[in-house]
Amino acid sequence: MFLLHTKETLVEDSIMVEFDYLLKICLFGDKDVGKKTLAFSDYVKNIFKEDYYAMETRGVELTTKEVNFYGKITRLQFWIISDDRERFQSIWEQYIKGSLGIIFMYDITNEKSLTRVSEWYQLVQNYKVKIPILLVGNKLDLEEQREISKSQVERYKEKYNISFSMEISVKTGENVEEMITKIINMTLNFNSQELKSKV
Repeated sequence: MFLLHTKETLVEDSIMVEFDYLLKICLFGDKDVGKKTLAFSDYVKNIFKEDYYAMETRGVELTTKEVNFYGKITRLQFWIISDDRERFQSIWEQYIKGSLGIIFMYDITNEKSLTRVSEWYQLVQNYKVKIPILLVGNKLDLEEQREISKSQVERYKEKYNISFSMEISVKTGENVEEMITKIINMTLNFNSQELKSKV
C-alpha cells in the first residue's frame, strides 16, 4: 500500500476533502519520549497536550494532520507504534511496509531512550524496507537535564546510516514545524520517482 498520491479526494463525514499528497509516517519511541504528544498536539496553533505523556500507546494508533507545504496541501498520517515489542510486534510489519517515512524519537534527558534506536532500526531492516529515517530528540526545554550529548547522536546516525537528526520541544513548539517540514521533504525527495509516475 503506497500512500503517496497527487490530487487525492476523500469523503469524510459527508465532506469532500482534497489534498495533493498523502504521506504515511511511522513514529517509534520509548514510553514517555513524547511521540503521542507530538502526534496529537496541534503544532500549528501551538497547543500542547501534556496529558498525552502519561497515556500508553496500545498497539498502533493513528492521527492525521493537514499541512500547507509550499502551496501543496499535504496530509500526514502519523502511525504511533507502541514500545511494547513483546505484545505488539506481530502487527507492526503491515504498518512499516506501508509507510513512506519513519521517525525514531528519543528523550534528551533519558539516555536509555536513545539506546532503543538500535532495536527499532533492526526491526525495520528485518522487513527489508528502504525508507527515509529522521532521528528526533524531544524535551529541548529541559536542556539543563540533558543526558544525551550531540556527539552520541552523531555516532548513532553514522552507525545506523540515518541521514538527518534534530532536537525539538513539543512543549514549547521549538523546532516542531521545522521537523514537520523536514520529514515531508525527506519523504517526497526519497519517493520522487514514484510521485512522477503518478503525474
